[in-house]
Amino acid sequence: MPPEALAIIAQGAPKPQTQNPAVAVDTVKVQPATTPRPSVDTDQLARAKSEKGREPENVAIATATFRLPANIPPALLKASSERKIKKIHPFTQQDIVAEALTEWLQKNGYLL
Repeated sequence: MPPEALAIIAQGAPKPQTQNPAVAVDTVKVQPATTPRPSVDTDQLARAKSEKGREPENVAIATATFRLPANIPPALLKASSERKIKKIHPFTQQDIVAEALTEWLQKNGYLL
């Protein structure tokens, strides 16, 4: 090894140029947890229901995970994007899927 490398190794780890820096810590007030409210856009819900001639109702949103044929997600994304640009409701993927499933479940007698 070159003598310069041996000298650096002999010196050991470099020392910090400043002493321990002071860190300011703010006190945070923690509020008690509340039950989360369902994520529902009431204006959007009212528009969707009024377009169908029904009264708006409060709907809780639930998460569901499932597999779909590979050609459906890109088609859903395209439909959603085009409808959003044209401002045609429903335009979110969630609302499009909810409307399609609702119609199928009603048609087949699973949802009244």
